[in-house]
Amino acid sequence: MIALALTALCALPAPQNSVFIEHTVENGDIYCDIQARDFPIKNMMERLCSELDLELTGFEDIEDSPRVTVYLRNRPLNVAIEYALGAAGLSGTVGADRIDVTVQTLPFPSREHSLQSAEISFLSSLQRFPDGSLALDSREQLAQIALMREETEKAARYFELLSESNTNTAKTRSAHMSAAALYVKLQDWSRAIPHYQLVGNIELDETTPAEEVGVIALARRELARCILMRGESRRAYYMLEGLGQVVKPLDDRDAAERLALEARAKIGMGDYEGALLCLDRAQRIPGQQLNEFETMDLRAKALEANGHPVEAAVAWLHFSRDKSDDVKRDALVRAAKSALKVEGEELGVIFLHHQAQEDGLGEALMPYLNEARTRLGLDAESYTDGSISQRLRRGVQLATTGLGEEAIRIFTALKPQFHKLPVTERIEFGTTYGPLLENEQGVSYAIDLIREVTLTLDAVENRSKLYLVAGEIYERNQMFNEAAAAYGGQL
Repeated sequence: MIALALTALCALPAPQNSVFIEHTVENGDIYCDIQARDFPIKNMMERLCSELDLELTGFEDIEDSPRVTVYLRNRPLNVAIEYALGAAGLSGTVGADRIDVTVQTLPFPSREHSLQSAEISFLSSLQRFPDGSLALDSREQLAQIALMREETEKAARYFELLSESNTNTAKTRSAHMSAAALYVKLQDWSRAIPHYQLVGNIELDETTPAEEVGVIALARRELARCILMRGESRRAYYMLEGLGQVVKPLDDRDAAERLALEARAKIGMGDYEGALLCLDRAQRIPGQQLNEFETMDLRAKALEANGHPVEAAVAWLHFSRDKSDDVKRDALVRAAKSALKVEGEELGVIFLHHQAQEDGLGEALMPYLNEARTRLGLDAESYTDGSISQRLRRGVQLATTGLGEEAIRIFTALKPQFHKLPVTERIEFGTTYGPLLENEQGVSYAIDLIREVTLTLDAVENRSKLYLVAGEIYERNQMFNEAAAAYGGQL
């Protein structure tokens, strides 16, 4: 087996065209340090065998001596030989008194195979020497491997372990920031917060190096973001105000990010005009790199909350122009949703659908077109007609496309007859209608509905699906004791 991953994972301290080799013996096992940069494999193996007092055979049958770059620290001899020779397309056998080299006949491994081999090696090192001098390096490399494999949560956990096993150093702060950023990517705000707090709580004074000021300021800004995304708008706003008084924006990008966060906080606080002003200021900054869609979404939310959903729909329509199909589709859907919030704007939704059809995106707006046509009486079919199963299907479709009010209208009319639905559809009725009621009427209405549906179900596995939804509703409303009871099957 050839394993090449370690040759690409670490920066090499060895200078060009050089090699460094050392070995230690622990409990009768040989461990090697090999660092080589652009060095002939034959010469490197000769140095290694000289270091170990072993004979080297096999190179007399090999015409070329490829140059290799490897970085191995404290690896068992057979693993070191496999990696070093594998980098040159060779393999070797370690005997009692010699190392025999042959041309590698197996195909080179895939990228995933190489990463897996590297991961196993680092894990093995941690198991053997959990408190050794190389343990921190191993954890950092495991985090990097997880990132290369797009295993975000695993990478975050490795960075957490790295931060827990070190003192208050730049490396520790970097590990905290990396773990937090990955949890933000996963939208796991609560797990990101402690890491940003540990870095952001470091006190600043005139002796703090400029690079550390930047890291601490970034941690405080991102801590405010996490607090804000958990719904604590006022607290986040004051945190951003405090940051601005202590550390000026680091650059244009930082200034724009702070203003966008301030806008989001002001929306949560009900200051919609203030939010729009913040967004205007942010977008006028020359070097800003804000996400266009997220910024537009904030602007639309502020407009809608300020009583201007039609303006929000028009803003989405203008935004959609000259965008990729995926972005345009989402923007037109948002425009239709905003328009349907105003009675009398149904023709606007029909116009939006016509625009979408011209771009081949008409299917995405069909639910909103149907709703608009129904309101205008342009279709014979009504969402409140048909069998109870048909009405359930329409209600679920409306709910999944964001038309909660229309879905509630259907479910409310359906409720007196829901017990006639088949079991699977009864479950779907409860799991869809419950969260809608939570948003529109409150937790107690949602739980009462779920409890009523649960009483019609005999099988435990069917009831458990509704208990899960109830638990999630309680959790979203920070009713944790009730959530625990619901997850345990009690309502």
